Amino acid sequence: MADEIAPGIDVWARANGFAASDDEFGGATPFLRLGELVTTDSCYRGEIGGRTAWVGEVSIGSPNLSAEFGGDGITAQGFTVVLVRMDASAWPRLSVHPSRFPDHDLLRRAARLDHRVRPVSAEMDEHYRVITAREIPDERLGALLTPDLTGWWLAQDPQIAVDVEDHPDDAEGFMSVAREGVALGEDEVATLAAQAARLLAAL
Repeated sequence: MADEIAPGIDVWARANGFAASDDEFGGATPFLRLGELVTTDSCYRGEIGGRTAWVGEVSIGSPNLSAEFGGDGITAQGFTVVLVRMDASAWPRLSVHPSRFPDHDLLRRAARLDHRVRPVSAEMDEHYRVITAREIPDERLGALLTPDLTGWWLAQDPQIAVDVEDHPDDAEGFMSVAREGVALGEDEVATLAAQAARLLAAL
């Protein structure tokens, strides 16, 4: 009976060896810095692919015009996120976001730290924005974004936002895989975890 009323993320977490955690997601990857306010609403810690991983729900808040009219000035969007610790030394920064997501990388590109990768493929370029650190060689990126992987990526519904970032001062980096929405069903959380495992193996 408890499983019937428990949130899907909680059911999935307990069935897969994840335990409730007070850890916070904010700042671990570029995606988790998109808004001015990132809060972790639920979090579970375990392992994916032999790596420390977290599964949780986050709210990303951004300013809006309501502040001009006496409102709180923040609109929040909920996401379910899988965050995985990994050796990201080969990937200083890599973001693959749906094209409809806001582009917050303009300043880094203006400073020539990052750049948008084109073309990946006509369809991939239409649906996703690929931003990488300039020090990632084209050959390495090409070996990752093969037709097989991009075809798989394009088949994901709903779309996923993927970020990898190295944290040299912390010995390792992180990969985040996120999809819009919270209060997902157990099967949806399982799909997100499987997507993270697939990408972790590719990286």
